[in-house]
Amino acid sequence: MPHALLHVLRYFLLGVLWLFFIYAVRMVVVEIRRSRAERLAPPPAATYGADQSIPLKLTVVDPPQRRGRTFDLGEEVTLGRSAGCAVPLEDDTFTSSVHARVFQRGGEYFLEDLGSTNGTWLNEERVNGTPMRLQRGDRMKVGSTTLEVTR
Repeated sequence: MPHALLHVLRYFLLGVLWLFFIYAVRMVVVEIRRSRAERLAPPPAATYGADQSIPLKLTVVDPPQRRGRTFDLGEEVTLGRSAGCAVPLEDDTFTSSVHARVFQRGGEYFLEDLGSTNGTWLNEERVNGTPMRLQRGDRMKVGSTTLEVTR
């Protein structure tokens, strides 16, 4: 094969690799912008009944030494061992530093696992990559702590 043809093929392959790299970076930027826009966009108007106007709370069910502690749910609440979490579970060694979050979107609350080691469970179903909708009476397990969604 002629030496000049090999040079042309080498530069062609290098160009294709660069185009792939630029395309991948562009897709990451688009995803970041989309998620940021979803976070900053106001939630759609919702109709609230008398029962829905009362904000939800998380109440510790288990372990017994923390039973009864309640935490108000705001726009976004994190759960974990870190002191910066709105729901601190500092003595639960099975909980990650920032284990999970509960956030509000469109008048509804959702539970999302934040890549914890031991996982997050909602009504005995593991919360994977997709946030799961919360309702009053739901039970979530974070580490060895069980919390119930109450009003």
